[in-house]
Amino acid sequence: MKMTVDFEECLKDSPRFRAALEEVEGDVAELELKLDKLVKLCIAMIDTGKAFCVANKQFMNGIRDLAQYSSNDTVVETSLTKFSDSLQEMINFHTILFDQTQRSIKAQLQNFVKEDLRKFKDAKKQFEKVSEEKENALVKNAQVQRNKQHEVEEATNILTATRKCFRHIALDYVLQINVLQSKRRSEILKSMLSFMYAHLAFFHQGYDLFSELGPYMKDLGAQLDRLVVDAAKEKREMEQKHSTIQQKVLEGRTKGD
Repeated sequence: MKMTVDFEECLKDSPRFRAALEEVEGDVAELELKLDKLVKLCIAMIDTGKAFCVANKQFMNGIRDLAQYSSNDTVVETSLTKFSDSLQEMINFHTILFDQTQRSIKAQLQNFVKEDLRKFKDAKKQFEKVSEEKENALVKNAQVQRNKQHEVEEATNILTATRKCFRHIALDYVLQINVLQSKRRSEILKSMLSFMYAHLAFFHQGYDLFSELGPYMKDLGAQLDRLVVDAAKEKREMEQKHSTIQQKVLEGRTKGD
């Protein structure tokens, strides 16, 4: 585990230690903002996705209504029903994807923010408090009159106890910082990896679904090609019939005239 703040410098309470603290605290504050933003974007994405599923389901119902309306045409009814069933499966896959996204991004990162970053903040508050107490003890010890032995001993004892407490809390704070800095990498990557695997599963499911549907679509496409040819032939025949009848009508009018 890479330590971002040195324990030895912590015990010295050196300027280097304070500078490292300032840098880390600023970095963690920015990290929290980035994670909060990502979680909010994730929530918005999930809500939009759910709205898409609702609209898509309504569209599927429209396809089914059209299929029922076309009950006298077996090809149309069968095709529309089969397609609507497949698209309904895709909606189900989307729903699963959104649920997994909520667990992998929203829940996991929110937990990291609420638990790990909260521990960091609590440790920071304790450190700031004991730092202030140490500074007060130093000031009091410096201001005490040296000819008053009792006050000197009291100030010295307070300073010694405060320094001891400071070292203890400072070490805990540094440990919390270093653990957080190490854990943030695994938590972020674990969350994103889970998110990407959810998409991998989603596209695999879609691929498998349409692989099964593919042969039927291919056969239907061949039928449509034949239907287009037949329709063109039928159109020519109707146009020819129309022309013949129209010609007869014109000839009849001419004779009548």
